[in-house]
Amino acid sequence: MYRATAAAVLALLLTAFPVHAQELVPEGEMQMDPELMETQQRLQQLQEQLSQIQQETFEGSDELQQQQQALEDRATAKMEDLGYNPQSHYDRMEEIYDRFESGELEMDEQQRLAEEFQQEQMELQQAHQEAMQDEEFRQSMEQDMQDFQQNLLAAMQEHNPETESMIQELQELQAQLQQRMEQQHGGGMAPEGGMLD
Repeated sequence: MYRATAAAVLALLLTAFPVHAQELVPEGEMQMDPELMETQQRLQQLQEQLSQIQQETFEGSDELQQQQQALEDRATAKMEDLGYNPQSHYDRMEEIYDRFESGELEMDEQQRLAEEFQQEQMELQQAHQEAMQDEEFRQSMEQDMQDFQQNLLAAMQEHNPETESMIQELQELQAQLQQRMEQQHGGGMAPEGGMLD
């Protein structure tokens, strides 16, 4: 279960990695400002590169996969205790992923399955969020997730030495965009947060 489901679980575990650049700049404003568009494009390029490094690093590391599996097993057990059936979501997402991999889908079928995949992921995320409302469980999981994230980033840096500089550039570009959006909207309009502490 290290394909679609691993990607989904990683998305849950690393919700801030990477921040989606398109959330920072409304499309209309980006089209009116070539400099904004250029920054946006560079952000998306960096995100794609980092995502690729993350995927290659994860898939090439048995240790990371085992650590992720342990986190997934704990989260699954907690969600089951709350009455959810996360395995059914994992299984269906895997089926949809396999269908896409086959390359035999018509466009309307692709759209339908993409929406179903997103729905499965949303329901899984809802169950995950409810599980994290348990304070003791949340604190324990957050510490283990932080350890996993640090191990993943260290492994990414080893896999590709440019990872750190790419993350730094991404954070700087996000800060620049956020500052410009705050200036244009009188402050307080840009979303909070960033990539990593």
